[in-house]
Amino acid sequence: MTVAIRYQTRNGNTQAFAEQIASVAGVPAQSIDTPVEQADTLFFGGGTYFMKPDKTASAFMKNLDPTKIKQIALFTTSGGPEMVSDKALTKIATEKGIPVIGHFHQVMGGKGMKIIGSAGGKLKDEQIELVKEFAQKMLAQ
Repeated sequence: MTVAIRYQTRNGNTQAFAEQIASVAGVPAQSIDTPVEQADTLFFGGGTYFMKPDKTASAFMKNLDPTKIKQIALFTTSGGPEMVSDKALTKIATEKGIPVIGHFHQVMGGKGMKIIGSAGGKLKDEQIELVKEFAQKMLAQ
């Protein structure tokens, strides 16, 4: 099974989760600047900004080739409890005919937002455990 991990991040939070998934999957986590050549499972993550996925994350999803990607496991972050990015990105994947096999979402509570000056990309032990469990579950599918 081929696995790829791509992420979009502004403040480092989603990248931190991608790196934890990479440690489980044994493949590198790469930014959305790196095209996906082929993947049975694509882990894709992005942040939520003003209740929407980042425009570059949405564009990345819209440009995926459904003949090269068999399924997607989404992971997203936000400052608040909304999971709108998961829904919006799932809709794009569904319209392309790529099944989304799972979702992982973490509320970061503004951690990493430059406007309030908190550092991003630092995960709590329980967040690391949760995202690793997610990765293992998705890889077993």
